Amino acid sequence: MEFERLAIEVGATKAGLKPVVPRTVQGESGVVHSFSLLFSDGGRVQAFDIYDSVSEIEVVKSYAKKLDTGCPVNIVCPEGNVTEGAGRLAASYGIRIVSPEAAAALLAPEKAHLQHRSN
Repeated sequence: MEFERLAIEVGATKAGLKPVVPRTVQGESGVVHSFSLLFSDGGRVQAFDIYDSVSEIEVVKSYAKKLDTGCPVNIVCPEGNVTEGAGRLAASYGIRIVSPEAAAALLAPEKAHLQHRSN
């Protein structure tokens, strides 16, 4: 999973984004949410959750973070083990499930559409 994380970080850097450390955002509920990767362009953030396999449970976890923080969240699944139900649910929630390569490519066009959140 470290290789995938590094590939996405390189794509983010090329897009002019900087990794946010720690990879946490406090939600409106007061809960501090952790992400696998978190990037910022100075005020706006883009979050990624990385899972070995994705079922409806992982999608709901990421969606809860998206709702509470207001951060756009994408799910990265390096192995491509995604249930059919997870794919449908993610699409209905506006969450993309992508490969690490596709995640890195997403960052350049997404930069202009990042939502503002403060930590």
